[in-house]
Amino acid sequence: MAERTTLRIIDGHWSWIIPLLLLIALIANILGLVLPFLEIDEAFHDKVIYSLPHSVELMWQRKLHFVSLLILVFSIIFPFVKLFSLIAVWFLPWKAKNRERYLHVIELLGKWSYLDIFVVILLLSLTSDQANIASTVHPGVYFFIGAITLSMVTSEIIMTLTRKQCEAELPERIYSAKRKWMLIDNIYLSWIVPVLVFASAIALIESLHATFLRISQMFLVSHSYSINQIGIVLQEEKHWVLLIVLVCTLLVVPMLRLALLLGAWTIPLREQTHVKVKQILDVLSRWCMLDVFGLALFLITTEGKDLVKTEIQPGLYVVVSAIGLSYILGVMAIMLNKAMIAKANRATQAS
Repeated sequence: MAERTTLRIIDGHWSWIIPLLLLIALIANILGLVLPFLEIDEAFHDKVIYSLPHSVELMWQRKLHFVSLLILVFSIIFPFVKLFSLIAVWFLPWKAKNRERYLHVIELLGKWSYLDIFVVILLLSLTSDQANIASTVHPGVYFFIGAITLSMVTSEIIMTLTRKQCEAELPERIYSAKRKWMLIDNIYLSWIVPVLVFASAIALIESLHATFLRISQMFLVSHSYSINQIGIVLQEEKHWVLLIVLVCTLLVVPMLRLALLLGAWTIPLREQTHVKVKQILDVLSRWCMLDVFGLALFLITTEGKDLVKTEIQPGLYVVVSAIGLSYILGVMAIMLNKAMIAKANRATQAS
């Protein structure tokens, strides 16, 4: 029977680096809450400086209940829940398998804390190059980005250490030295993954250029927006940190994920390599945030009309299609990968 152990007794540099990272993330999270986040300067209205708690209060007062609840849960409550959960996972004794399951749930939800960052990016773009409304980013945004990013990175490190602990507690697994070609391992289904990879890549590239939103408000210039156009706006206004977040989470990491998945499916690899590739794909999936961006876009188009009135453009359906294909691809790849591992285990036991 597996004993409860604590990760903090691990020898080496992680025993002090992890607590330091968690402390820095906690301080940055607190600063992200108390410092100004975004300033909106609208003609014929008082200038408003938002912090995260203030934005939740104002949105609730304006009857934007759904938006305020989402920001409250994902941007204020959950980051602290995650940090204190990581502290508990690191310092308290757990069974290794229970720790791994709990971390998996925490990691799946972690990226949704970026929701408010994408809302800020969209608001900055919508108010850019307008005479009657403008927005300014304040330091709270950068502390919040740092806190969420650092907590996600720390969580990945703890998950890696937990997996090693789980493997150490189990009997040594013997992997087959034979290379497995996923494309022909299950000839009736395996071809679906490469097809979905190419379809997802095409949809992702199209979603970057598809116009999904247009301003339709009197006294405002009717600009149209795509992800590519938003990136140009951020570059012109020198919002480099926000630009890096946009490019990495919506383009670089998703394309890396697709390229690695295609390689794993079309190149014969040993079973142990397949396991490692799956772990890397799991990490990359948690940093693919087109779905988080899509939710932010939904909030802006449905609930944000009190600030800037917008019209949905056909490109929005391209973005939704790219999100849907990404989820379908992930489910299919996981199912077939599990089937391959189960098949290999049966073959090992039979021999």
